[in-house]
Amino acid sequence: MVTMTVLYPYDAEKPFDEAYFTATHVPLLKEVWGDAVTVVSVHHALAGLSGDPAFSTIAQVDFASMEAFQQAMAQPRSAEVQGDVVNYSGVVPQVQLSRKVA
Repeated sequence: MVTMTVLYPYDAEKPFDEAYFTATHVPLLKEVWGDAVTVVSVHHALAGLSGDPAFSTIAQVDFASMEAFQQAMAQPRSAEVQGDVVNYSGVVPQVQLSRKVA
């Protein structure tokens, strides 16, 4: 399994639109990437341990394999998923790929 973790840095002046992300963006990525996506998890921050959170939202998208991930990214509409970010966030997200070991 390959997990794409997308971290949206917290910025009080650039609020994250949780409703849009949940109701529009997640269904869009599921539509575009289809069966390549096995699970989507979204975590919206409540607070940091000593003040503001480091990230307003952390999303994890699981793919069955690296090949499934690569095929999803090669879809012509993948650019549409990436281009949708401006509709819910004013920050540049950080993206990391990882493999689950436990």
